[in-house]
Amino acid sequence: MSTFTLRRLLGPLGWILLVPSLLTGLGAAWMLASGLNMMGGTHTTQGRVVAHEEISTGPTHRRGLAKKSVVEFVASDGRRMTFTDPVARQQQAIHKVGETVSVRYSAQNPLQAEISGSTAVKIVAGAVMLLASAIGIAAGWLLLRLRSRPAA
Repeated sequence: MSTFTLRRLLGPLGWILLVPSLLTGLGAAWMLASGLNMMGGTHTTQGRVVAHEEISTGPTHRRGLAKKSVVEFVASDGRRMTFTDPVARQQQAIHKVGETVSVRYSAQNPLQAEISGSTAVKIVAGAVMLLASAIGIAAGWLLLRLRSRPAA
């Protein structure tokens, strides 16, 4: 394979790396921002897992492969609140029904709540995805820079 033929492939390969990496980076930034948003201006209390919500992760014959915990807690103003944790766990929920969990919720809007461990999961996963997308963006950009250019 000649150098010219190889250089012609670099352009499409660069775009194939660059576009998905940019989209992944946007998703990772959103995940990281939503996790960091739950770090400030929040209250922490104890809640109880009251149910599990199954979510479909694929075709209908493979339903219920992920579960989210439904948690009930009492906010600082005395109102009883129920929420579904935003992080789904594969196969089974990490917390059993009836288990006590630490809940972090927004001081302004107690309905904006999550299990405290979910905040850490979103921050770590968001940071790892952001790093991976940055590497993909850099590799895609490099491939685009190395592709052959039409003769002037």
